[in-house]
Formats: sequence, structure tokens, C-alpha cells
Amino acid sequence: MHTMFESLMILLFEMLGTAMLTSLFLAYQYGQYGLAIFVGFYVLLIFSARISGSHYNPIVTLAFMLRRDAGKFNRWLGLLYMLF
Repeated sequence: MHTMFESLMILLFEMLGTAMLTSLFLAYQYGQYGLAIFVGFYVLLIFSARISGSHYNPIVTLAFMLRRDAGKFNRWLGLLYMLF
């Protein structure tokens, strides 16, 4: 179980990671930077996997919340992931 500080840091990282992911896709839409965007996306996922599990898509978070071994993933924290 996470402490309050750890949970807050995870949620802030989720919010910043989602903002960075959105900016990467906007840069891809408006420019010709295909390889740089995918390298940036890879780096973002690698760095965030150990901190928050890279739950940038709410459907991935929902799937983890509804698994049978749900005791490993806190449902309240999952709802906050989706909110952030």
C-alpha cells in the first residue's frame, strides 16, 4: 500500500505524463517528426512504467481495476488515475 505522499506523486506523474503524451501526438500531427515522436513516446513509457505503470489510457486502468486479482491494484487509486 502506498503512503499519501507516494500516491500524490504517482497521480502528479500521471497528470504530467498524460500532458507530455498529448503534446507528443500534437507535435506529430502538426510536423514531420515521426521518429522523434516515437522515441519520445518510448522514453516516456519506460520512465513511467516503474512509477505508475504507464496508465495513460483510462481503459487500461479500468481493465486493471476489474481483474480478478484486483487486490494488487487499488480501485480508488484507479479512479483517481482516470480523473488525473
